[in-house]
Amino acid sequence: MKRLWRLLGMLLLAAFFMNLMIELISRRSVLSLRDYLLGRPMIFLVNTFLILTLFLPVLFVRRKLFAGLAAMVVCLSAGVTNGVLLLFRTTPFTATDLRLIPYGAALLTTYLSWHQIVAGAAGAAGILMACVLVWRKAPADPKPVNFTQSACVAAVGMAVIWGVLNLAIMSGLVALHFGNIGQAYLDYGFPYCFANSVFNTGIAKPEEYDRQVVAELEQEELAPKNMDEHNVFVDSARYETPDIIMIQLESFFDPTLWRKNPVKEDPIPYFRYLMERYPSGYLSVPSVGAGTANTEFECITGMNLDFFGPGEYPYKTVLQKTACESMAFTMKELGYRTHAIHNNEATFYDRHKVFAQLGFETFTPIEYMYEVVKNPMGWCRDRVLADEILDTLELSDEQAFIYAISVQGHGKYPSFSYYCEQIHDMNLFVEELVYRLACRDKPAVLVLYGDHLPGFEWSQEEMKNGSLYQTQYVIWNNVGLPKLRKDLEAYQLTAHLLNLLHIHEGTMTRFHQYHLDQGDVGEEDYLETMQVLEYDILYGDQEVYGGESPYEATELQMGIRPVIQGKTIRQKEKIVVWGQNFNEYSKICVNEKPVDTVLVGRTCLRADGVPAKKEEEITVRQIGRDKVPLGTAQKKGGT
Repeated sequence: MKRLWRLLGMLLLAAFFMNLMIELISRRSVLSLRDYLLGRPMIFLVNTFLILTLFLPVLFVRRKLFAGLAAMVVCLSAGVTNGVLLLFRTTPFTATDLRLIPYGAALLTTYLSWHQIVAGAAGAAGILMACVLVWRKAPADPKPVNFTQSACVAAVGMAVIWGVLNLAIMSGLVALHFGNIGQAYLDYGFPYCFANSVFNTGIAKPEEYDRQVVAELEQEELAPKNMDEHNVFVDSARYETPDIIMIQLESFFDPTLWRKNPVKEDPIPYFRYLMERYPSGYLSVPSVGAGTANTEFECITGMNLDFFGPGEYPYKTVLQKTACESMAFTMKELGYRTHAIHNNEATFYDRHKVFAQLGFETFTPIEYMYEVVKNPMGWCRDRVLADEILDTLELSDEQAFIYAISVQGHGKYPSFSYYCEQIHDMNLFVEELVYRLACRDKPAVLVLYGDHLPGFEWSQEEMKNGSLYQTQYVIWNNVGLPKLRKDLEAYQLTAHLLNLLHIHEGTMTRFHQYHLDQGDVGEEDYLETMQVLEYDILYGDQEVYGGESPYEATELQMGIRPVIQGKTIRQKEKIVVWGQNFNEYSKICVNEKPVDTVLVGRTCLRADGVPAKKEEEITVRQIGRDKVPLGTAQKKGGT
């Protein structure tokens, strides 16, 4: 038994050492590590005990050296991953990132050179070989494992770990919810914060949640407003309900806000021109350097991400199977057509699934676009969005709600001047789009905003506005909206927009409009009530809807132009397909399996070297880089 207690002490020392290494990698500075150790020794101790849980299995195996090495590899792998991610974004490594591994793999060549990829692969292979060598060569414990004694020692260890962790939480030494996840990792350490992101997901049930509380909400804060005859702000009889276009601009912000900005020319003069003449302000977003989908979630749903688990992406959790009230559903109820557009892969953040849960009727990703031009880092330039937006508006005479997500400003950035070149090009896209909307001479409202700041190393003290979590928004329009300067949270943006238009539909919309009118959006009651409302809608009894949600996922149509498979010719090992609206993502499939396909033109595809089969079905599918089929072409004509 003494041997086991001695071993537990050694494992605690190993956990202490691993904790030091992880925090050194995360903070990238011995001085910063020293400040953390001296300033927060009890938190460092809590994290050491948490790491100890990974070493406890050593007590139950004879190959103790191998088990200890495996635990170290897990710790260092997590620490290195966090350090690498922090090089390219401000958001640290969370459990949600594990759900994004397929997307990250697709972006490896964007963020890393081939030399770095090969070096990383060689390093991983070396570690694996070392583990195998230790497994084969390291001596095993000659004594058999006494599982009873090991279980007793492990139980004591887990009891201490559990007690220390709960004491830290109850005393306020560490927090369960993080307003600023980057700062939380610095304050509470990587092990605690990562573990929190594993187990703390969704929205916790508020203590005050019950039917009576929701009923009181409905009577006051969710009560419908008095609306004018047309339910919309107009400046003359010729304007009807406008088309509404929202564009989330990737990593778009004003570089002049950075005190150390090395670029002298103004890269966004037209955006600045719009902000001076139309409703505008700062927009507080939930992330820095990454997390596009979370800003998107807040803007579309009006929900505050702070109530979810640390680093959680609702797109990857609750919205996988739950339809959620949103701007799209609200506008759909008002007779609008609802469309989403994104000049990147459809499967990124599972948008090809989630947009149906948010009420969109069509979704045009890059796999359904044409004449795509890419920037030096391989991201699609945003100017293609102008054509897609205008084509979507012309589909019918009905008003449209279009939500577009740009991608051109995405990292990695070779330099800050390169970044400024990209947002300057995005600025030109905005100018072109506004011009084309104005030429239509139809009522329109265009909302433009950045999703987060780009992933550079900077601090809030270096920002003139004192924040790394603020971008800017502007609402161009030709319906005479008042030029109002108002700073907002991302989850308030659509409520503010609809308030300007005198539209007061939607639960979250009315809730935010009530508090925006009252001027109490910074008060604690506002946030507590918001959490109750969000919990009820997504996880609770949906009392606000009378016990059953009125929202159901739509039948999401991919693209607005039908891909058509016409005459198909099979000649020995050659296949030629004629049709309409083919692009580089159109793939000939034999019995549902894609074959190497050559795009001859927008009306013709060819595949060579495909052996004929006795029974085969030849189809055309739109397939992205991740090999996920998004849709099958409509068949017309003969074979």
